[in-house]
Amino acid sequence: MRPAGAALLALFWMGGASAQMYKCVDAHGVTHYADKPTPGCANTAVEIAPSPPISGRLAPPRDDPAQQEADFRRRQLERANAERAEAARRAALERRCASLHQQRAVLASGRRLAQTNAQGERVFMDDAVRERRLAELQAALAQCP
Repeated sequence: MRPAGAALLALFWMGGASAQMYKCVDAHGVTHYADKPTPGCANTAVEIAPSPPISGRLAPPRDDPAQQEADFRRRQLERANAERAEAARRAALERRCASLHQQRAVLASGRRLAQTNAQGERVFMDDAVRERRLAELQAALAQCP
């Protein structure tokens, strides 16, 4: 096909893309929509507007590739920083949970536990303190994954 014929064909093909809608209310009060005027009806042309964007504001497309690339890289960095912060938070939580599990295992072992006080004397943990501390550990471990 020659270039002039292709251009003419494209022009006719694109001409169909701009359609008009008509609204017709019949004698029974029923509303009909059609792409051609309906005979015997008071046809009203309907303005077809595109849907607004989700954000609610129209912004012209940006044709600046350098700005688009800079925005893309900024979003990449923000995402990477957020992922790094989340990984650090998760690692800290895992370390804390491991420590809590270890403390609970020691307390639940039933062995006598002793600490050295300021005077250098050994002070043994009594059962009431052990049970209270185990309950505290259980409550803290409820937040662990």
